[in-house]
Order: sequence, then C-alpha cells, then structure tokens
Amino acid sequence: METLVQAVRRRAEADGAAAAVTHLHYPVRQGGGRRVAATTLTYGELDERARAVAAELQRTCAPGARAAVLCPHDPSYVVAFLACLYAGVVAVPLHGPDALHGRSRLASVLADCRPEAVLTSSASAAAVRRALAAAGPAAPRTLIETDACDDAASWRPVEAGPDAPAYLQYTSGSTAAPAGVRITGRNLAATSAQLSAHFPGAATLVSWVPFFHDMGLVFGIAHPLSAGAHAIHLSPMSFVQDPRRWLSAIGDYRADWSVTPRFGLTHCVRAVREEHRGTLDLSSLRSLNIAGEAVHADAVAAFADAFSGCGLSPSALAPSYGLAEATLAVTAPPLGEGLVAHDFDRSALAEGKVVVAGDSSAATQRLVACGRPKAGVSVRIADPGDGAVLPPGLVGEILVSGPNVADGYWEAPERTAAAFGAGDGWLRTGDLGFFHDERLYIVGRAGEVIIIRGRNHHPSDIEETIERAHVRTTAAAFAVEADGAERLVVVVECDQARLAAGEAARLGFAREVARTVTGVHGVSVHDLVLVRQGSLPRTSSGKIQRGRCKEHYRSGAFA
Repeated sequence: METLVQAVRRRAEADGAAAAVTHLHYPVRQGGGRRVAATTLTYGELDERARAVAAELQRTCAPGARAAVLCPHDPSYVVAFLACLYAGVVAVPLHGPDALHGRSRLASVLADCRPEAVLTSSASAAAVRRALAAAGPAAPRTLIETDACDDAASWRPVEAGPDAPAYLQYTSGSTAAPAGVRITGRNLAATSAQLSAHFPGAATLVSWVPFFHDMGLVFGIAHPLSAGAHAIHLSPMSFVQDPRRWLSAIGDYRADWSVTPRFGLTHCVRAVREEHRGTLDLSSLRSLNIAGEAVHADAVAAFADAFSGCGLSPSALAPSYGLAEATLAVTAPPLGEGLVAHDFDRSALAEGKVVVAGDSSAATQRLVACGRPKAGVSVRIADPGDGAVLPPGLVGEILVSGPNVADGYWEAPERTAAAFGAGDGWLRTGDLGFFHDERLYIVGRAGEVIIIRGRNHHPSDIEETIERAHVRTTAAAFAVEADGAERLVVVVECDQARLAAGEAARLGFAREVARTVTGVHGVSVHDLVLVRQGSLPRTSSGKIQRGRCKEHYRSGAFA
C-alpha cells in the first residue's frame, strides 16, 4: 500500500497533464443547473502547489505539529490538505469560511488540537482572521495563504512513519462532543486500497459532500487521488440551492461513482421538478454509495423511481456503513448488487431478537442491508454491556477491526479507552445491528434507545414511521424524564403551509402524527412539537443531533 503522497507524486511524474481535481462554480444566489465556470488542476499542478505550501509549512511548523485547514470548498482545500501530508504536519480538516457560523465548535476544536498554523486562501483570509479572533487564545497566530506560496523547489520529502498521525478527523458531534480521531498514514492507505479493491477501475467521481466531513474527505479527496482518478466537486451550498447541479455534473463528466448521505436523495426527489429530470443522464453511474446517516428503504426507492427515466440503474444504489473511527469505510454491497431490504418483526427487534417477518403489516420494520465488510475488515456483534460476542440472530453492538481502524482520539485517553479498549484492536462503534444473510443491518444507537415500560424503541424507527406516513416532514424522537418515568417526545419539521394553517389545523395534524406513532409502535407520545423546516439541529452530513434536540426541547428553544 502506497501513501497518498506517493500516489499523487507517482501520477504527477507519469502523467502530469491528467486532470486531478475540478471545481464547479455556480451563481451564489440563483438556482438552475448551469454552472458559470470550472477550475481544474492537473496532477502536475496539484503536486507543484502542494509542494509549495508544504515548503512554507516546513519553514513555520515543527514536524508533527498540527495545521488547521479552513479553506473554502474548492481546489485550495485539496492543496492545503495534501500540503500537510507532504510536510509531515498533522492536518486538521475544518469547515471553510462559508460555514463559520459554527464558531463555538471551531473554538473548542482549536483548543483541543492546538494547531501551530492555519491554511486558507487569499480570498478567504479576512473572514478566517475574524473567525480566529473570535475563537480566543486557542487560535494560532500563523496564517498561510495557500495561493501565495510559490517556492515548490524548497520542499524536502519527509519520511513519516506509517503509524504517525496523518490528520485528525473531528467527529460530527451527533452523539457527543467532537473528538479528533487520529488517522494514521497506514489507516488512510488501507482505506484507499479497500475502496480500490471494491470498485476497480473507477475513473471519475462527482461529490458535493463537505471536505471537512469524513465522507467528503475520503471519498472526495483521498481515494480518487490515490486511485489516479478525476474528482469533480461542487460546494455543499451549491447542491442545497439546486440539487440538479450534482446530477447534471454526473452526466456531464460521465461519472461512474458518487456518494451522498440519505438527505441528498430526499432533497433531489423533493427539489428536482419532473420537467427538469428529462435533461439528466445518469447512465454512467455504476455506484452511488449512501452513508453518513441511517438509510431508509423508502428514500432509496423514491430516488430510484424519480430518476429511473434518466438512465439510473437500480443496481448502482449502494447503502453502506462507516464511521470516522474506521477512516470511513466498514461495509458496502458488492458492486452492482443494488438495494437489499427485508421486513423484520418489530416486537422481536425490541427484545433484541432478529425474526424475518412474512408480510409488511404494521408489526414489521423494514431495514436496509448495508453490505458486507470491506477487504481486511472484520465485524462482530457483541453484547453492549460486557462486549461478549453474541450468537447469530441477536441484536448487539457493532464492533469493527482492521487496518483502517484508528488507534484512538487525540489526547483523550478516557474516551479512547471506552471506544478502542475492547481488546485485540476491536472498535466499539456504539451502533446497534445484526447480520442476516451475511449482510449488516443497522438498528440504531446504543445510547439513544428509548425504553418505555420495559420495551426498546429505536428513535430512527419512530422517525421513519412519521416521515413515511406524513410527507414533507422530518422528525426527531427522544426520551425525557416525566412523572418519574421515561416518556417519548417527538419534534416534527413541517412545511410552511402546515404551520400557517391555523391552531386548530396544527393541533389536528399533531394528533394525527401521535396516533400514527401509537398505532405502529404501541407507545404514547408524551409531547409533540411542530417546528419550521431547518429547525432541527443537524451534523455536517445531515444527521439529526438528537442530544441537541433534547437540549433545545428542555430549554424551550422549540417553543
């Protein structure tokens, strides 16, 4: 396995004129699938720019120091990340100046990793300086503008050990405070090798997922460059403004691979009008990996149905499972398998047992298979309490082992021991699941199970029930203590029409949603709150942050 630096340098020497990274520019405040410009870096240009920035890093930072990447979502981010690896400096991928609303998180991350320098572009330098000033004393004083570095000849190769940290991947904070996962050079090389083995010959990828997120970093930067492929990017904001841009780019560049969280599928189905779908060509797409949050069968089926007339093959849809602590990839379906889903007995699942249901009645729960373990990865199902391996047919905590699994969190020994201390290199993911027909199924999070009258209820199951029964809604379910017992609370995002319908209509809709939950899950809703779209706290990949939802509810922020 070669390192990412070795792979890029080899490609630059062998075919420096080959396209490496292309960024698509779109109007800032305007919809429409048409782009206004595209910026491309060849492998030769990328290598030269990375060496120039790396030379500046070597002049200003000690070997092994941390450098925060706060570039916009464009080629400057790719250059900055690579430059850290070239220089033997530990990269800390963070959000760019277009997402500096999360300044409290920025301050906590900077205080945790204590970087010696910050990398950004000249155009973003002023915004980044303001953000650093607001971050307080933890912010580094050295700011390097990547496009102002031009002395590539001064770069000196670095022989970093394979087990030295290459970068710190800060978790999304969906279940706990963000922590920096120590990703080593060996971890990154192993993941790239696994992805190349999974999809040999992948030549072109289109992605909109943020670079500071593990999915955007590994799928959008590290793997395509390791494989010598061409990566085409548009910013997350460009995608949110008009998801047709992502789909159009897949056709324009004949991309064979792309990635998205479930949110991306539902956004496309809702926002891309039927008359615009006829202009799209998705026939080149051989794999669309869907991960980053729970994958619902309805969301995948709706996307497949909406864009079947665009040449999209159902076999390309690939629900997968991964996490930052495993350098992203853990399981995925074989290339061309497509969606696999089964109905399971909901009552049995509540008791931790796996029973395949014979029909699709209200007593069943449809779950999506997330494929099989990647090459070199081992997955076991264990008791969440003592970590003992469970026999087949039981729900338990997912444990992962392999060369892609990190060795811990940055300077967080207690948290490292809790997650990585299961013994023999096994990572405790905190996710609940099981194997059926050699495929992994995800049930929920161990720490988020709602226990009412001795029965387990998984929030994602309740949320999916609501979203399936009531269109144009997104739900968050969690438990609170009330009257000496655990009670169910549901917060539902609604469109403006429902919220503006009047108090009586809103109350009627809330009662209808509550009846749906009770009828399917046999549990009463203690409180149900209706909020406008976009109100639920989310991670960078679109996952609902149920812990923060509970905090908002308790503080009255949803009122």
